[in-house]
Amino acid sequence: VHSAQLGKRRALIVYLILTMLLGGAFLGIKAVEYHHKYIEHLIPGSSFKMEVEKIPAGFDPARDAPIAAGVPTTDPGLPSDLQRHAQIYFSLYFGMTGMHALHMVVGFGLLAWLVLAARGGRFSEQYNAPVEIVGLYWHFVDIVWIFLFPLLYLIGRLA
Repeated sequence: VHSAQLGKRRALIVYLILTMLLGGAFLGIKAVEYHHKYIEHLIPGSSFKMEVEKIPAGFDPARDAPIAAGVPTTDPGLPSDLQRHAQIYFSLYFGMTGMHALHMVVGFGLLAWLVLAARGGRFSEQYNAPVEIVGLYWHFVDIVWIFLFPLLYLIGRLA
C-alpha cells in the first residue's frame, strides 16, 4: 500500500508477488496437514476413526525410552462419546480452516488482478484505492488466522 501511495510501481509489484508466494506457502502447509488428517481417517463422516496412543504396561520412560522408540501402540477402542466429540472438533476445524483457505484463494485472485493492473500503470500517487482496499481484505484474513491458530492448535495443549 505504501509503495502504491508513493507511486513506486516496481516495488508494488514485487510486494504483491511476495505476498502471493508467502500465502501460497501457507496454503501448501495446510494442504500437507489436510493430507495427513485424511490418511489418519480424521475427516468427519462414516470413515472417521480416531486412535489414541497408549503406553504399554510396564513402560518406564527413563529406562525404556532409548530402546522403545516408537513402541507406543494405538488403542482403537476409544469410547464412542469421545469419537463424537472428536468428530465435532474436526468438523469445526475443517469448516473454519477451509473457510479461511477459501478467503485466501479469493485474495490470490484480487492480488493477481492488482499485479496486472500495476503492470499496466493503473495506480499512481493520486489513485491507489484498490490496493488499499485489497490490503484491508488481506489483513482481515490475517487477523482471522491470528484467532483461529490458538483456538484450534494451542488451547487443547494446555489440558
